[in-house]
Amino acid sequence: MAFWANPGTEPKRIYRWVMRFNINNNNQLDEWLIKSVSRPTWNISETPHSFINHTFYYPGRVEYEPINVQLVDAISPNAGVNMQNLLALSGYVTPDNVQFGQPDGYRTISKAGWGAEGAGLGGVEIVQMDPEGQSIETWKLYNTWILSCNLNELNYESDDLLNVDLSLRYDYFKIEGGPGLSRSDIEPTFRA
Repeated sequence: MAFWANPGTEPKRIYRWVMRFNINNNNQLDEWLIKSVSRPTWNISETPHSFINHTFYYPGRVEYEPINVQLVDAISPNAGVNMQNLLALSGYVTPDNVQFGQPDGYRTISKAGWGAEGAGLGGVEIVQMDPEGQSIETWKLYNTWILSCNLNELNYESDDLLNVDLSLRYDYFKIEGGPGLSRSDIEPTFRA
């Protein structure tokens, strides 16, 4: 039976999703503030090997690319203030707050600072939904931290909403849920 003849077949839709941040210390990043997000991508590096007149390639390491998130900068919760607070919770100390000789005076940004004990970005999720609003798959990003934050420009010539653009770095991701192949279903199609 062709897929278009089956009314139960439903493609994923680009607008059926929510993103969740598990942020500590009252720094809010509500789901409704997030306008867009790029889904995680990965690349496999390659290593060439030359022999006489030929080049052969071998797969190397998996490298995960940063994702881009765009949020609305609301009056409350104030995204600009929250981004500054998250940076401070990650371990960053502004030069005017450095207290030499004090234990906190020499703090620096760390991956642990972005985790559960600091800014709390360790658990970031992108949830794709079906027409009834039920989760069909959840993308979980592990050890996430903010690589860049752009608070965007102000402009008298526009009445657009003010946005905040984030680039998030993570160590790896996992996709949970949805009908996919299990490892036992995957068999090589040929053998050399």
